[in-house]
Amino acid sequence: MLRLPLFARGLTSLTALLSLTAAACSGPGPRPDAGADGANDGAADSGARDDVTPSTDARADAADRDGQSVEDAGDSGAAGDGASRDDVTPSDSAGTPVDRDFCATGAAVPGLTAPPGFCVRKYSDVRVARVMALAPNGDLFVAAPTNANATGISGGPGSIVVLHDDEGDGVIEETVFTTGVANVHGIVFSGGFLYWTNDRLVERTPYVAGQRRETAGARQLVIGGPVPDGMGGMIEDPLAAQLQRGGRQTHGLAASPSGRMFVTRGEYSSCVLGPGGVQAVGTGEVYNLGMHSLTRAIHGFRNPMYARCHFSRELCMVAELGEDQTTGAVEKLLVIPSAPQWYGYPCCHRRGVGPQAASGSCNDVQQEAVSINLGDTPFGFDWERGRWPAPYRDGVFVALHGSFYTGNFGGSGVVFLPTDPATGIPRQQAPIPFLATTNGQPTRSLQRPTDVVFAPDGRMFVSDDYGGGVYMVAPIFTR
Repeated sequence: MLRLPLFARGLTSLTALLSLTAAACSGPGPRPDAGADGANDGAADSGARDDVTPSTDARADAADRDGQSVEDAGDSGAAGDGASRDDVTPSDSAGTPVDRDFCATGAAVPGLTAPPGFCVRKYSDVRVARVMALAPNGDLFVAAPTNANATGISGGPGSIVVLHDDEGDGVIEETVFTTGVANVHGIVFSGGFLYWTNDRLVERTPYVAGQRRETAGARQLVIGGPVPDGMGGMIEDPLAAQLQRGGRQTHGLAASPSGRMFVTRGEYSSCVLGPGGVQAVGTGEVYNLGMHSLTRAIHGFRNPMYARCHFSRELCMVAELGEDQTTGAVEKLLVIPSAPQWYGYPCCHRRGVGPQAASGSCNDVQQEAVSINLGDTPFGFDWERGRWPAPYRDGVFVALHGSFYTGNFGGSGVVFLPTDPATGIPRQQAPIPFLATTNGQPTRSLQRPTDVVFAPDGRMFVSDDYGGGVYMVAPIFTR
């Protein structure tokens, strides 16, 4: 087959106000058992691997019905260096520097410059690359939906693709893992399964290290499909309609090291009160996810599109997108706690701020961990794993999709937030620009970052739905 060289193995100006009071999530919760929003917003196959191609560079509360755990179930089946960093406190940990020269192959991306001490390479072309997940063996899985989201971005393959290098020869290959998932968004590995969201459904399929395609007939519905009606018959899972409520099709997924799982749901809404002052519209939520089970973890959201858990701590966070072009509204990063909490939408933008602030009702809103300028649009995020030098070591890196309402998607790029070493939660200081997009430049590459994922070996991957690609960033190797 034709094979092309790997452009390495494997981001924006921003002003932000930080406030940190949330607590880390802890303790296991309900887990599954056997069996595209944008601006602020198939059949399984198996058999011969003749579809492997080289990549190119051109282009509501509900009861848990049985309580079995997912593990039990599984047994059955930049331009330059950006702003000044004098205010960043270096990590106290010595860390473990990268031990491979990931920058040796490939070439610099025209118009895209990593900060001093780092390189950036084009990793693959994936149309409408939205959410990424790193497999246990290091393969990179990318969700690429077909259908348009609120920004009008569409035309992806409607599949989950795998980027891998089986031969270890520095040549990347791309394989279609599964198809028929036109609205795929969140993806995550947990308990021997790959999970994904697809509009009103949450699905999963068994996964073993190195697997390149979904096993035919092995897919399971976690939310959606027929379920027992309690009277000897079957009915359509009512939780599918609950997950679809609110009109947003982009649902985030996250799994903690202990196996606690979450799925998110946004809501198109407004602060409208009905008779007697009762709120007449709904609000987005983050749920504990179980097999045909959704139990509320936190609520009061507009559009919590992305969620992720720390790679080793019982710490999970979600990115919330504020009300477009609304005075007082902000974007947020917040911790998913162990007990239900309320974050204010639609009548409160944050604690003490919003249409109902004068009544005092917004004073009970839970404080976010980090607030970000409205319109910068935080999408995916991840924690650095201790391989990068200070001040970046152990920080949270965030993909900013930028504003839909400004030229060149103002605010887009990748930033990082130093963390409290005791908790892993972002500190109270301004995010630091890390990688600027190329919007407005003669040669464009990275345009609207959508997700950030770190590999244990020190590589950071960045996806871009508008530009249609995945990039790799790594420290320059020194012996």
